[in-house]
Amino acid sequence: MPGLSLPTFPTDPARVPEDMAQRFSRIKYVITDTDNTMVSHGQALAATDGSPSVELAETLVDLRRAGMSVIPCTGRNRAMVREDAHMLGLRGWIGEMGGILCLSEGATSDWRYFTADMPYDPGCGDTPHDLIVKTGVVGRMLDRWYDCLETYHDNNIGFEYREVTVGLRGAVLEDEAQAMLDETGLPLYLADNGFVSRITGDTVLPRRPDGTLEDVHTYHITPRGLDKGSATARYIELMGWDPAEVICCGDSPADCAMAPYAGTFLLMRNGMGNPKSQAALAGRGNAFVSALDSTDGFCQAMRTILAIKRQS
Repeated sequence: MPGLSLPTFPTDPARVPEDMAQRFSRIKYVITDTDNTMVSHGQALAATDGSPSVELAETLVDLRRAGMSVIPCTGRNRAMVREDAHMLGLRGWIGEMGGILCLSEGATSDWRYFTADMPYDPGCGDTPHDLIVKTGVVGRMLDRWYDCLETYHDNNIGFEYREVTVGLRGAVLEDEAQAMLDETGLPLYLADNGFVSRITGDTVLPRRPDGTLEDVHTYHITPRGLDKGSATARYIELMGWDPAEVICCGDSPADCAMAPYAGTFLLMRNGMGNPKSQAALAGRGNAFVSALDSTDGFCQAMRTILAIKRQS
């Protein structure tokens, strides 16, 4: 792709240069986006093309057997990411674009809100999400872009069930939207979490006859300073991990924010077309692109890491 030249993540462990092999052999922790990165079509038992596949399940099992931890880092709300993590046997997770950090899931869970630059008093009786909605900015944005923006209803249960961020999808003039957020008096930011290609159910967004969409983004109104990058840095700090032992994976500009805080970053090949990703990774010496799209590329990269670790 013009504007971004990244080395492809190796697929043949036997041909990996020694310095690169040493880098990959140190990896113990995988912090990864879910949709269009680790998971395709919202299914854990599907390949990138949607065909039935157990490759992801087998890869996650092999990572666990090797003593490696996989941490989903997603825009999904607590209920969704927690259930995903439980079903996949993952002990920790990062939800709502970094707004909720779960260090350990189990009979007793260790989690906390992370609101970065936005002051938040847990005793106020409102969630950070509630405080954002009470400014009225969500309604103003929906009125301004009435035919091309809508709230994003996680799992069809309503956008109100988020706790830190506000989920939206559509296409807006981002500078104008950010100006609206600046007028609220709260330090807020509009984060772009990548493109949406298809929506099932009711929507105000224009669709082609085949149901697909063009130039539709998933947006999150977040506390300023909160993104997947700052949340990843905080999570690594809380866990006491060495950043050199972490690989982060993703397909969107929001995911690319994780790259400065990990030893290695993997951009999925399907994310190469977004110019914001190109800008975020320009000059980044620790970034690679997967050889295949989404789930297939994720599993292939993890297989390479596991093979290198066995050789070391």
